[in-house]
Amino acid sequence: MGVFTRTGWKNLVTKYEEKTGLKLTKKQLKNKLDNMKKEYTWFMEFKNATTGLGWNEAKQTVECSKDWWDEHLARCNNPDKGIKCNHVRFRKQGPKHLDDLHMLFDKIHVSGTSASCPGDISSNDSSDDVLEIERTPENDEVKVAVSKGSKPVKRKRKASCTAAKEKEEKSPFFRLYKNTCLKIETAAEKISTSVEASSTHPTSQVPSIAETMKMVKDCGVKEKTALMHTTTFLIVKPQFREVFCMLETNEGRSDLLEREHAKEMMRHM
Repeated sequence: MGVFTRTGWKNLVTKYEEKTGLKLTKKQLKNKLDNMKKEYTWFMEFKNATTGLGWNEAKQTVECSKDWWDEHLARCNNPDKGIKCNHVRFRKQGPKHLDDLHMLFDKIHVSGTSASCPGDISSNDSSDDVLEIERTPENDEVKVAVSKGSKPVKRKRKASCTAAKEKEEKSPFFRLYKNTCLKIETAAEKISTSVEASSTHPTSQVPSIAETMKMVKDCGVKEKTALMHTTTFLIVKPQFREVFCMLETNEGRSDLLEREHAKEMMRHM
């Protein structure tokens, strides 16, 4: 269900102390987890706003020109409402352990209403659900009796709506939603332009997992091996499949898999 139980938190405290030698409380670990989720949310906002730009694998971030940054920060910052763009921290380097952050928080929704991750308790209730009641004579009689016996109550909702709107605008999920809409609009324009410009050139598509797995086996990677285990986690990422299949030789692909596997082994040492 995307949450830690009481026993889960107890195990996490124990395992963390065994791995690091540091004894932290549940609250301290929860704060670390919340900060990681916040940083990941900011990074995905930034990444979703950079459609069509290059990816720097070494720095684990998107390569953006100075002109792009100037335009983006002018749109993202809002001093009047006290909103400061958090994306600038990823200008030179992405978050640490980005692959692990994907595993933890990749299922967070854009709106945040149904987002869940370890440590959070989220509700599946939605205000959009409407219960439809069949109209009967009894219901009509009750409605008439209530309308005669009570006066309508006027509620002041204007102030509360304004406060809710300001709170919503400061929410990272609301900014992520706005950036996603901008991304869709930009992508639609680029697709329309590219279709006209590439009528004689077929567009490249990311190969499927099944196609990539066949190429992995052609490289000599055997099942029931540590290298195959690492490979299965790598090829689920569209970006890795695209890079992997762009290599022209089995030797080059095999070398890439072995290097990524060695990197993964070093990470868990």
